Amino acid sequence: MPRNRRPVPKEQRRDELVAAAAELFVLDGYEATSMSRLAKQAEVTPNTLYWYFRDKDELLVAVAERYLRALLHEHAPLADRPLAEQFLWLVERLRPVRHLVATVHSRVAVSDAVRSWHDSFHRTFEDLFERRLTSPFAAEHRAGEVAAATFALEGAITHDLDDTTTRRLCEITADRLHHAAALNPGTSTNP
Repeated sequence: MPRNRRPVPKEQRRDELVAAAAELFVLDGYEATSMSRLAKQAEVTPNTLYWYFRDKDELLVAVAERYLRALLHEHAPLADRPLAEQFLWLVERLRPVRHLVATVHSRVAVSDAVRSWHDSFHRTFEDLFERRLTSPFAAEHRAGEVAAATFALEGAITHDLDDTTTRRLCEITADRLHHAAALNPGTSTNP
């Protein structure tokens, strides 16, 4: 029987729904997880889900945001580590949920909510990583250099590379960014 009749604070219920969705999205995938199956897992009625989330993409964004908050919390003690180490950490942390990463990428083209979250995720980590560069990029070079690094890291996340290759890819990507920033310096915006 659904639990939606017991009094539960709204934020607690929302957190429970996001936790249930995260579990199913990771175990079975986004496409295989219907809203009715998720409602059953969370022990609520399907209508309860729609009271908290407009649609399945909004729920995906809530799950992705939950992972982002966890990543940022775990990343904080690493912020002063070399860029290659931070890249390796991010790759290792996202590999277990790589099909969720792929789902977000596939939904970017069809969902404004997912696209907005995805863009925000990239800006957040790009800003964190750019702080480790010896100098910031000139504005006209930043987008291309960041895109090259992003594609390399996403490839490492979504493909089965051995540990040595993954580590080397992260080192090469970090070296390239440091070199490109040094060749094309911009004005510092960091305090």
